[in-house]
Amino acid sequence: MIGALFTLLILAIGGISYGQSFACVDTNRILQESKLVAQAQGELRDKLLEFQSQLTQKEQKLEELKKQIESKAISQKVKEEKIKEYQKIESEARELQQKAQEELENMKQRLEAMVYNRVREAAEKLAKKKGLAGVMDCAVFLYREPDMDVTTEIIKIVDEGVSPK
Repeated sequence: MIGALFTLLILAIGGISYGQSFACVDTNRILQESKLVAQAQGELRDKLLEFQSQLTQKEQKLEELKKQIESKAISQKVKEEKIKEYQKIESEARELQQKAQEELENMKQRLEAMVYNRVREAAEKLAKKKGLAGVMDCAVFLYREPDMDVTTEIIKIVDEGVSPK
């Protein structure tokens, strides 16, 4: 709320005249309705599932080894070998978990940046086409006319992959 008021204050101080027109986009609708966003979320989800599957396999192997280690039917030598194998797999699982967190975070940031850039480019293209002074998030306005919302048009541009120059 304070950010929206600050933005309006900056616009007022900047000397924007009443004759200039603006449009707005509903970023939540873009996130919910855009095919590009859905595709990016799908890529992230697929990668997460891949890592979860690998971690589940490691956990299952660790459970197997734990049962073998706790068994009284094995010799001390075999038990020591199983403990070493358990420690190795446990270490591999920790490394895999760390790698997954890093890779997923990097992928998330890359996908968010890509979506943000596509939306910004679409807003710029639409603003130039319609002769708008600017396109803002609809949440910035305390009041706005309903026809200022160009979210549907932005989603179409973004989903078509149009990159304005």
